[in-house]
Amino acid sequence: MKKTFDAVAWMRKRREEIDKEDQGLSWVEKHEKTRKLLEKDPLWLSLRKRLVEPTSVPGVKTKGHNQKVTVTERHPD
Repeated sequence: MKKTFDAVAWMRKRREEIDKEDQGLSWVEKHEKTRKLLEKDPLWLSLRKRLVEPTSVPGVKTKGHNQKVTVTERHPD
């Protein structure tokens, strides 16, 4: 079967375009740009308040292991 769409090549090209668009922006400016793009996206709006089980380390019981957490925004640190 002949491949009609190369997703990896497309993604690499798109990342290069985004890097050029964002050249010179600080992390805060990039974060704000992304937030503005997502605030009107219907898929993001439906997923942004989903509950996610906390990750665990094998052999280590984590505090609040049975609690669910809400994923909101992440900080670069």
